[in-house]
Amino acid sequence: MTHSPEDRPARRGFRLRWALVLRMFAVLLLVLAGLAISTSPAVTSPAPPNARNIDLARAVVEQVTGEGNTAGTRLALTLSQAELDGLAALGNQVLAPVRVDARLVPPSPPAKGPSARSAQRAPLPEMVARISRPLPLGAWLNLEARVTSQPDGKGLPIVRAKIGRVPVPAALTRFVLRRSWLALQGDVPAPRTLDETIPLVRIGAQRAEAVLIHPGRSAAFAGLSRFGGVDPDPRWVARAYCALAVHADPDLATIVRRAWRMPRPVRLTPVEQNRGLLIAVAMRTIPEYRDRLAGRAQPLVRRCVAPPEPSVTLAGRNDLAKHWAMSAALSVTLGSNIAQSLGAWKELSDSLSGGSGFSFVDIAADRSGERFANAATDPQLARFVQTRLAAVTDPQLLASNALARPEGLDAAMFERVYDTVDSPEYKSAVAAIDALLDDVGVPKP
Repeated sequence: MTHSPEDRPARRGFRLRWALVLRMFAVLLLVLAGLAISTSPAVTSPAPPNARNIDLARAVVEQVTGEGNTAGTRLALTLSQAELDGLAALGNQVLAPVRVDARLVPPSPPAKGPSARSAQRAPLPEMVARISRPLPLGAWLNLEARVTSQPDGKGLPIVRAKIGRVPVPAALTRFVLRRSWLALQGDVPAPRTLDETIPLVRIGAQRAEAVLIHPGRSAAFAGLSRFGGVDPDPRWVARAYCALAVHADPDLATIVRRAWRMPRPVRLTPVEQNRGLLIAVAMRTIPEYRDRLAGRAQPLVRRCVAPPEPSVTLAGRNDLAKHWAMSAALSVTLGSNIAQSLGAWKELSDSLSGGSGFSFVDIAADRSGERFANAATDPQLARFVQTRLAAVTDPQLLASNALARPEGLDAAMFERVYDTVDSPEYKSAVAAIDALLDDVGVPKP
C-alpha cells in the first residue's frame, strides 16, 4: 500500500508527537528515580542481636507459633518499643545488607491556628517503619511507612508510604498489602483476606496492639517458602517421607543413606530431587515439625505411618540430628542466610536463664547441614552430592572433633568471651568449626 504525498506530513507529525511523549515519559522516570534514590540510608547501621533482643523477640514469636495455635485461633498481640527493637535486630541480621527499623511515635502537638479542620482532628500516635537498601555507587533506596489506627481500631490501619521522597497513594499501598498477603499464603485453600486476618489494630505511643486470626503454622511456613522463592515438589516430598517413615533407623546417617539410595523421579532435576529429600529427612528426624515442614505436601503425608521409635541421633545425640536436619531443610527452602541466623538465635535463646546454654557443638551441626544443603542445590555439585550422601557416614556428617567445642555458655559468659555474633572472636570460633568440617569433607560454602 502506498501513501500519497499529502499523507507524509501527517505521518511525520504523528511520529514526532510520539517521540515527544516518549521523551517526556523518560524524563519523568528520571525525575522519579532521582526523588526515590538517596545518598544516605534512612536507617542507621544496626547493632548485632544479643541475648536480650532474643528474649524480647522470642515472647512475640511464641505468641504466634505456640503449639496450641491452629488455623482460626484468635490471638491478641502486644508490641512495645523494646520488642520492636528486638524484632528489628533479628530482621537486620537476616536481611543484611538491607536495614530495617520500627518506631512508636507519639502524636505531634496540634497545629496552631484558627483552622476548624485542625481543631476537629486530634493527632494520633504512629508506628513508623523504615527500610534502607544499598544500591550501586553508594546510593540508597529508602522506604517509609507511617501506620495509624482507624478511629475505632477496627479494620486495617491507615498506611502512608513513601519511596524516597515520592509518596505512594494510600489506596495503592492497601491494594499491594492485600495482594501480597494472599500471595504469601501459597496454595492454602480458601485463604483468609488480610482484613479478615487482622480485624483490629490499635497503635499507641507506648505500645501497639492487634488481633490476629491465626492462618495456621503450615500455611505460615508455606508462605515463607513462597517468599523465599522456593517451592519444593509436594509429591516427591511426600513419597520420600513415606518411604523413610516405615523404617526404624536410629541414626541420621542411616536415614540419609536410605534417602539417597531411593529411585529418584527423572521429571525432576538433581537440585529438585535433593531439595525434596532434605525436607523429607528433616520431617523424619523431627516429627514434631513434620506438618510445618511438609508445606503443600501435608495432605499427602497424612496417610503415611508415624515414624517409629527411638528418636534419631547424630554422634549419639538427638539434638545434633535435629540441628543438622532443620538447618539443611531451612537452607533449601528459605536460604542459608536465614538458616544461619536462626541457628545463632536458637543458641542465644538457650543462653538465657533456664536454657541449656550456648553450644558451639550445635552450631557445628547447623553449619554441616547448611553446607550439605548448599552443595546439594548447586547445579554444578548436585549429582556429586547425591553420590556422596548415598554412602555418607556419621563422622562425615559431623566431625568428631567438633564435639569438643564449648557448650553450656550462659549469656554473661558468651558476651564476656565472644561479645556478639558479629564480633571477630565469634567469627574466629565459627571459622575453626568450618576447618573441622573441611577435614571430614563436608562441602564448602
